[in-house]
Amino acid sequence: MREMTSKREQKKPVKSRRIIYGSLREWALVSFGMVALPLVVAIIYTMSEVTSYTVKSQKILVQTVQAAEISRTALNRLILMEQSIRQFEVLNDAAIFDSYLQHRKSFLEMISILQGLSQEAAFNAQVTALLQAENLLNQDILHSAKQESANLVNVHLKQFDQLTNQARALVLAGEQKVGVEARALSNLAGRIHEHLIFSTFVSISMALLLALAFVYLLTLPIKKIALAIRHLGEEGFERPIAIGGPKDLTELGVHLEWLRKRLNQLEYEKLQFIRTISHELKTPLATLKEGTNLLAEDIVGELNTEQQEIIQLMHMSNITLNDLIDNLLEYQRTMVSQIDLNLSTFAVDKLIERCLNEYQLPLRSKNISVQSKLGLTHIDADYGKLEIIISNLFSNALKFSPKNGKIGISLFVRNNDVQLLIEDQGPGIAKDIEPFIFEDFYQGNSPQIWQIKGTGLGLSLVKYYLDVHKGEIKLLPASNEYCGARFLLHLPQKQDAFDATLS
Repeated sequence: MREMTSKREQKKPVKSRRIIYGSLREWALVSFGMVALPLVVAIIYTMSEVTSYTVKSQKILVQTVQAAEISRTALNRLILMEQSIRQFEVLNDAAIFDSYLQHRKSFLEMISILQGLSQEAAFNAQVTALLQAENLLNQDILHSAKQESANLVNVHLKQFDQLTNQARALVLAGEQKVGVEARALSNLAGRIHEHLIFSTFVSISMALLLALAFVYLLTLPIKKIALAIRHLGEEGFERPIAIGGPKDLTELGVHLEWLRKRLNQLEYEKLQFIRTISHELKTPLATLKEGTNLLAEDIVGELNTEQQEIIQLMHMSNITLNDLIDNLLEYQRTMVSQIDLNLSTFAVDKLIERCLNEYQLPLRSKNISVQSKLGLTHIDADYGKLEIIISNLFSNALKFSPKNGKIGISLFVRNNDVQLLIEDQGPGIAKDIEPFIFEDFYQGNSPQIWQIKGTGLGLSLVKYYLDVHKGEIKLLPASNEYCGARFLLHLPQKQDAFDATLS
């Protein structure tokens, strides 16, 4: 059942719709692109780092290995140069001296290549020192060769040994350089690996955060639409609907607002119809009731037994119609205006007895007995609303009770709580319809014993008025004595009224 109290709330201000240009599909594509952007950046960064590392490592390793190989070749050329000079001393052959010059030319080419590799400063200094020492030795050799000195080898033998040692140191430095560069590249690879892990973590985190943000932004208007539809079904049509977001969802919100206004208009027209038809029925019903009373009092003449039975049936129908119209009017009042409780302290047992007296004729016609256990109980409540509650519950019990049956009414106080139990021996309420019996205009499939069908508003009004009193109603399971509906009411009782009852 709709919560009718929400219909009496003042209209709340509506926030303006925040329109996001573009359709939901376009925003889905944009969000996908934004989520994929950090991943694409991470991939590009990874490829750039790996490519840079590969090129750098390849260049460094090639240069270092070349420097080591060329250093070995230069050492071999020095050894060949020394051998050629030794042979030239012994044989004094110009061809051998030419071989020396050829070996020296190759040696100088190796040194030139080493200088072009742009190694570190210490290595380049060693190469320069070797070249300078060789140049000095070569000048001495050329000078000695022109003078045909016999002591050529003896003079320069130690110098060749020094050059050879320098060349061997250069080879050793090159080999060490290979290991150093390999370790440096390994460390660089480790740092790049850490950078890649960090960038991957950051990019995935950003992608997830962006994905969650876009999911929230795109699903928020959808949730608002679902909530607005739920409000329409549960709380009524008074709250305006304003949906922001992408263009198509905003347009859907506009359609829902149109639907809400249309339903609100239909609800107003329904209430107007109920009010009009209820008041229109009141006048002929009053005439019919007055006429029935006149006939029952033998104003127009004495009636025979059969005529009196007909008058009793008419009187019972008048009571039923009066209850139906009263429920319609009461429902209309609860829907269009705020219900204020007119609280007063009164005896509930006296109110119950008064309600039972109004149904004496229907009780006698169906030969139904009422088993009442009414203790002297006072309560602080709205007398008229509580009368409607008791009357509707008792009317339902009477309506569905079989002939020659009985209705039980028990009234007691427990822990400052007034409890009223009304039970009958009718067909009861099926389990599948129990959740709906307090909804507006809901009528179950129980066999209708009375000729006039109800409106389905009795229990709805009972539930609403109990809620206003901060009470509650429960449907109890059938018992051995009462196999039909068993309703237990709970109403709070003020402490001072409870103390007065005890005294």
